[in-house]
Amino acid sequence: MKNNAEKPNSVNDYWTRRKNLIYYRYVEMIVRGVANQAGSIIDIGSSNTSCVEWFDWIPIKHALDKRTPYSSNYVTGIKEDFLNFEPQQKYDLAICLQVLEHVPKAGAFARKLFNIADSVLISVPYKWPEGDCKYHIHDPVDEEKLEKWTDRSPDYSVVVQEPLIVSPKGERLIAYYNNPVKKFALKEARRHISM
Repeated sequence: MKNNAEKPNSVNDYWTRRKNLIYYRYVEMIVRGVANQAGSIIDIGSSNTSCVEWFDWIPIKHALDKRTPYSSNYVTGIKEDFLNFEPQQKYDLAICLQVLEHVPKAGAFARKLFNIADSVLISVPYKWPEGDCKYHIHDPVDEEKLEKWTDRSPDYSVVVQEPLIVSPKGERLIAYYNNPVKKFALKEARRHISM
């Protein structure tokens, strides 16, 4: 009998095919820069992907997914519909990577991220053509659509192009929203990346 990692189209296969994408390196560097003092992080819509493990300095790590939340000795998995999720206290950072394009109520989902965390990092496929991915219900997504969903402008954003991909499906938009009561400085964030 084959294990999950060998089954085609399994969640593990999904992560195996994607874990080396360049946009994840950007996510990792941004989190290192902006959340170097974070005590808690939650990955919303984790779909059994282990990227939250990269942030080993953050003591409280959770991953939420309504079907297959990631969990390990270091990460608490939470199997729940995010729109029904009520944490006991706010997280320092919520990450939501490549999820909003799948969610029917993307605006309500995006705005709830700000209710459960002081700071938020979101990634979405950037201007992928409508209908090119059968699992996406909101393509194309751009800065304007993301701003409409979140009701705010990001403090920092970047469009990341995957190398050696000549396709409209090679770009992702990453947007970071800082805790509104704290000053955000790019120079300070960059300093923490190099530490």
